[in-house]
Amino acid sequence: MGEGPFRARSARRTIRLMQTDPARSGPLRVVLVDADERVRESLAGLLCIGDQLCVVGSTGQTGPAIEIVLATSPDIVVLDPRLPEPEAGLAFIGRLRAVAPGVRVLVMSPTDPFEQGDLVGSADGFIRKTFRPSDLVAAVIAATLPLAG
Repeated sequence: MGEGPFRARSARRTIRLMQTDPARSGPLRVVLVDADERVRESLAGLLCIGDQLCVVGSTGQTGPAIEIVLATSPDIVVLDPRLPEPEAGLAFIGRLRAVAPGVRVLVMSPTDPFEQGDLVGSADGFIRKTFRPSDLVAAVIAATLPLAG
């Protein structure tokens, strides 16, 4: 991770961002959105092993998530849709798609995807929070691949 992280203040929380150049090639850029900071830190540690993925930002709130996405131009957002905010889940995915149409979304939830209905249908991938580390990396990569046509 050659670039140094910088801090941005928003919504009374400190959000860690990483300066990135969207035009550069290299690892897939990932933003993590989960209400639990420990989960975000663990996910960042798992995803940064190896050279395929790079976590460029993380937050536990939707407003700062939009700011991070606009500032870092990630390839994918890994999202736990159960954020404790009115605009979480399906509404947040819609807002995310409106401001960053090219970003992919991987929904990560402790419940079965069939219980998530429209939420999973609006995302590019789904993984249960009971995943193995290698399954998470594979799910992030798969969610960024184009659909076979």
